[in-house]
Amino acid sequence: MSLRVTATVSETDKHSNDVTGLCFHDGKLYSAAEDGKVKVWTPELRKLAEFRAHDSAVFHLAALGDQLYTCSNDGSAVQAWDAASGERRTTLLGGGAEVWRLHAHDGKLYAGDAQGVVRIWSGDVLVRSFELTEEVRGLAVQGNLIYTVRDRDLVITETLAGEKSGPVTRQTIEGSSPLCLVGTRVCFASRSGVDILVHDNSKETRFKQLGIIKAHDMIMNALCGEGETTLYSGGYDGKLKKWDLSTLQSLGECPVAPCINAICAGTTGTVYVGASGGYIARIQN
Repeated sequence: MSLRVTATVSETDKHSNDVTGLCFHDGKLYSAAEDGKVKVWTPELRKLAEFRAHDSAVFHLAALGDQLYTCSNDGSAVQAWDAASGERRTTLLGGGAEVWRLHAHDGKLYAGDAQGVVRIWSGDVLVRSFELTEEVRGLAVQGNLIYTVRDRDLVITETLAGEKSGPVTRQTIEGSSPLCLVGTRVCFASRSGVDILVHDNSKETRFKQLGIIKAHDMIMNALCGEGETTLYSGGYDGKLKKWDLSTLQSLGECPVAPCINAICAGTTGTVYVGASGGYIARIQN
């Protein structure tokens, strides 16, 4: 099955610096970049709007309901925006925090920072925060399990009910970012950054390893799941690759850009890739 580029952003509309994050929400694609801006696109990658989100690079973004969230290290570490108008609603976290990753799950916003602190908001109210062993380069959530990773280990933490109940570390597995949950599997990079480690996403099996995919010749920067068994990967080799997690076999690849930094799924069979130099492409089967 071949993958092909079916649309790209125009030279006049693209970000002026490397794309750092992508989010497909309510039929629109949102992109963040090192130029401090968020841009909004149609599924065909025609620009609808743009706004300056931070004074320095936008590290990541996430959407929840009618709000879009961005993070940075410019003194307003987590900002909330109206997803339709691009108007700023509130600053969720200021001060000297440097937030690298955001994740929206089950009506809550999760943020992981450079000090290893994970914060959880419900609406605009901070409901929990706790410290982990290392900074958060990758972040995912399923139920009350929080998955975080940098360049040494994947840490799986369970948050227990009750305000006074602290988090419990359920498993630590050698690995590095990026990180992605796909169906009943958790996928993340090896410490070398070129292989994909596939594990069962279950406490009952102690998150046992299901296999290793020899994925890339250069370090990966992004993983993205689609459906229950499909995974996309990309990184410094500029190739988007598609994998069947039930067989751990390749479903195709496509050369896209010099360096892929972000991948997100759109409608079925469509993914978007953000790369160096402000490049964004739509890839379809």
